[in-house]
Amino acid sequence: MTHSLHREGTISSLERDYALFIYPARGFNYNGSGPKVRRIMELLYLEAPSNMIVSTLRRNLYSGVRPEEVLESIKDGARIYSAFNNREKLKEALVGIKKLDEGISVVVSGLIDQVREMAAEINLNPHTINLSLGIHGRTDRLPPPDIRQFTTMCGHGMVSPALVRDVIRRIKKGRLALWEGSIILAAPCTCGIYNPHRSQEMLHDLVPLYTVNRW
Repeated sequence: MTHSLHREGTISSLERDYALFIYPARGFNYNGSGPKVRRIMELLYLEAPSNMIVSTLRRNLYSGVRPEEVLESIKDGARIYSAFNNREKLKEALVGIKKLDEGISVVVSGLIDQVREMAAEINLNPHTINLSLGIHGRTDRLPPPDIRQFTTMCGHGMVSPALVRDVIRRIKKGRLALWEGSIILAAPCTCGIYNPHRSQEMLHDLVPLYTVNRW
């Protein structure tokens, strides 16, 4: 999935950020895929991802939706989008998916060295690898890197720089806790791969560096 390739940040931060997608494909395994995707979703709940959405409901883990509602919504063609903040959790999820052997496409996005190493450890051989070539064009119109490390965690760009700055300002004023601010930032992400645990760490590091004009 190319929309997960543009995450930015330090290497140490990106080492705690992985996206995992489960994708049935029309013409191959779309029909009859509902029960298979549901079983994979049940497995992923056990591995405690940092965030997760199914395409038939589009409500993330922090929206108040119950797992039963999510599982009941799954039909043929449903896709799962998830984020993990822990390499070992993701590895366990992949081991479980491999054992289920449902024949549904699995895509992992993260630092290429980490993903390749993990695949080798569990004897998986990726058949396709996509790499980001960076951002081209009017890069002068982009927000600064410290803001982009938040906005690029939503593959569709739904987390605006203005929202990130507003959350930083509210935390700075003592009106929000770090985790509350992180959940607010995750809410607009329709692809479910905004990683609020990583976001919380980034807010912890960034908030002290900002100043506000009015209290």
